[in-house]
Amino acid sequence: MCEIRLAGAKDVNAIIQIGSHTFNKAYGDIVRPDDMATYLEKMFDHIRIAAEIADETAFYWVAERDDSLLAYAKLAQTPRPKQLPNANMMELVRLYVVEDEYGKGIGSDLLRAARSNVMASGCSGWWLRVWQKNASAIRLYERHGFKALGVEPYLIGETANPVVLMHEPL
Repeated sequence: MCEIRLAGAKDVNAIIQIGSHTFNKAYGDIVRPDDMATYLEKMFDHIRIAAEIADETAFYWVAERDDSLLAYAKLAQTPRPKQLPNANMMELVRLYVVEDEYGKGIGSDLLRAARSNVMASGCSGWWLRVWQKNASAIRLYERHGFKALGVEPYLIGETANPVVLMHEPL
């Protein structure tokens, strides 16, 4: 059984490890190596993630078992894509689970915790982007009430990857 909790300063290194490994595994074969290195360095920077956790500019939910992080979800107030309704929404920026834990319900547990966070924040909904080729993630989000709104490019350096824009009103 996993404990789901908000992340603290002690979790920064594990979040960086899970995030950079998972992102590189998903996109590493289709993104130019220099673009990937630049992206990982920027998005999984220790100072950046530590500051987001400390300043509460983002909410990191983690799944932990036996003092080991297995997954995390990141929520943040971000610029809303024009396809979304004009409403106060939060973005599910990341939901990453270590590969050995796929299919064990950890992603669903994190989604429930994050959804409660969004509701407690007074938001009228939440949204996310998911790689168009990640069918299992799309199905997971659909099971949790998200609906696809369309496809848009997500740039990693010079590489444009199609992502599905999804949202759930609350």
